[in-house]
Formats: sequence, structure tokens, C-alpha cells
Amino acid sequence: MGTRRRDIAFYAPWAGTILTPRARPSGGAEVQILHLARGLARRGARVALVTYAIDGLPSTVDGIEVVAQRRAARGPVPARRAATLAATCAQLLRLDAGVVVQRAAGGVTGLAALAAKATRTRFVYSSASTVDFAFERLAQSRATVVLYELGIRLADEIVVQTDEQAELCVRRYGRRPVVIRSVAERPATEPAPDGRDSTGFLWIGRLAAYKNPTALLDLAAAAPDVPFTMVWVPHDADPPSVAADLARRAEALGNVRVLPPRPRAELLEEIARATAIVSTSDFEGMPNTLLEGWSRGVPALTFAHDPDGVIAREEIGLFAGGDPQRLADQARALWAGRASDGPLRARCRAYVRAQHDPDVVIERWARVLGLPAGPA
Repeated sequence: MGTRRRDIAFYAPWAGTILTPRARPSGGAEVQILHLARGLARRGARVALVTYAIDGLPSTVDGIEVVAQRRAARGPVPARRAATLAATCAQLLRLDAGVVVQRAAGGVTGLAALAAKATRTRFVYSSASTVDFAFERLAQSRATVVLYELGIRLADEIVVQTDEQAELCVRRYGRRPVVIRSVAERPATEPAPDGRDSTGFLWIGRLAAYKNPTALLDLAAAAPDVPFTMVWVPHDADPPSVAADLARRAEALGNVRVLPPRPRAELLEEIARATAIVSTSDFEGMPNTLLEGWSRGVPALTFAHDPDGVIAREEIGLFAGGDPQRLADQARALWAGRASDGPLRARCRAYVRAQHDPDVVIERWARVLGLPAGPA
């Protein structure tokens, strides 16, 4: 990469919201991209982050060059996609990067791959979920699926978070990806040794159907003596009626606290005080909320998905296997045992240090991206 002006360009159109002075919550894919970009910049790489232009977007952050890209907001979808492709090509030409990385399934995957090929730039796709390998279940149009799958086939390398995703990638696309675990940031302060002062069960996510927020309210109804907190992350695609219906039901339950979106620092404080982080999603990759909980000694409680079977295998929480009654029993057990869960919390922290430590993950990414070896 020595002949290029920059080593890596991360193409993350929606990451800008994390970087503004009044940062809003963002998806896990964008958080992971920022972790990677920061880690590689600290390692000495010349890193750029291409994201849509928004008010307050900085030009640099933590050694990363932030490149604002104008978004085509009007006109037919094909015209907007063509405009995005042209703008992305222009940005990559100016950046002159050795490799471009894009994370999470979408039509943008194909646009980023085409732009990379047009500018003779290596393209790496980074998976964010198991649904990346059955994207037609989630996509809003056939054209989006076609664009995404084009990006997958054009990728010089595919990186996945879990062995489960690796198997799905081989089965669906006949390609053997590289498995690199997600980054878990180290907490700024030492976590509490046990959960005796914890505030209950915390659910964070969008109101999308696959996140299954109603399952959290079903759980709260089945365990009325256990406190729950929901933090909703807004998204343009979420129907307003869903939020209103859930809010009414949560208010009627009495043991559910609903919080509006909040800056990341405040969200991490909520995570650190939780008894457990709850995931009710039908499918996931390796959820950031679970990683952020484990790094603070907070176990997981998941309804329908245990990524790579790690929760059961490492004993860092409880998995209900899709059984609502079992989920309620597990929540009551974790709440009742919170004053003596020190060993459970210690296992959570040990797992993250072994598998998701930033130094370990960044070094693996550096090898895939063709960067020189780091210091011994």
C-alpha cells in the first residue's frame, strides 16, 4: 500500500451520526467500523472514513480523516443509486486508498464494490449478521438484493464475526471467509464484582420486527417482580404506530421503564448498571450490546439466538432457545441471584479479554488489510 496516499477507506454512510457533538445512537455495524478505524489509526495506518454529510460532522477524529459525501435525496431510486455510485467513485479516487471496507448488507455493498473496482481499489466486505447470508428475508426490494449480492461476488475478501456466519457464507456463496471477532472496548472503570446494586434487565434496539421488542414486553408481563428497561433506537423505517403501541403497553405493565435515545456514554452507564442485557432478536451477528455488557461483567439473556453457542458454552449468561416460559424463569433466576453472581461476571470479562480485546482484533484485521506487522 505504500504507493497509495491512504491505506484504508471505510465506507460507512450512516456512521456520521456517532461523530457529531450531539451524537445519536447508531447501529452496531457503524460502532464496529469506528472501533476498527480508531484502532488501525492508533497502529499508524492512514485511515479515512467516508460518510454522508450532516451538520456538525468533524473533518478528523482520533487520527481518522472524515470525508463527507453528499447524498442524493430526491429523484427515482435508480437515479439516486447512480448518483451515489458516481459520488463514491469520486471520493475513492481522491482518497487513493489501498483498500475500501464496507460493513453490513445492503444495496450500498454493491455500490461500494463497483466504486472500488472502478478505481482499482481492493474491496473487503464485513458481515454484521447471520441474515447477510439470507438477505432476501430483510431487503425491501429485489433490486437491493441484486446489488448486495453483486458486492459480495466482487469482494476481494469477506470477513465475518462468527463461525456460524462462516458456514452460512460457504453454503450460500461458495466462498470461505476470514473469521475475525468483533471489538469490545475496554471499560473506562473497573466493573462491580457482583450485581447486588444492579438496576434490572436492559433491552436496547430498533423497533424492527426481527428485533422482536414485543417479546421483551411479554417477558416483563411474565415476570412482574423483575424490573426492565427499554431504550429504543429510532429509524426512519420503523412505523410510528409500533412505537405508540409498545409505549402504551409498557406503561400499563408497571415494571418497564422506557428511555429515549441517549448519547453513547450515557448508554454505557445504563449497561454497566444492568443485571443482564436482553436480546430478543430472531437473528443477530455478535450484538454490540452483549459485548459491551460482557466487558463490564454483565451477563446476557437471549431469547432466540446464541451466536456461535458462546453464551451456553462459556457460561456467560442464559439462552432460552425460543421458549418464552424458559426465558421468564431465567430472568427470575438471574434477578434473584444478582447478589452472588460474581463468578458469572468474572467469566463474562474473561471471555471478552480472550476473544474480543481490541489489540487482538485489530492485529487480525491488519493482516487481512495487508498492513505491515505491528510491534511485537
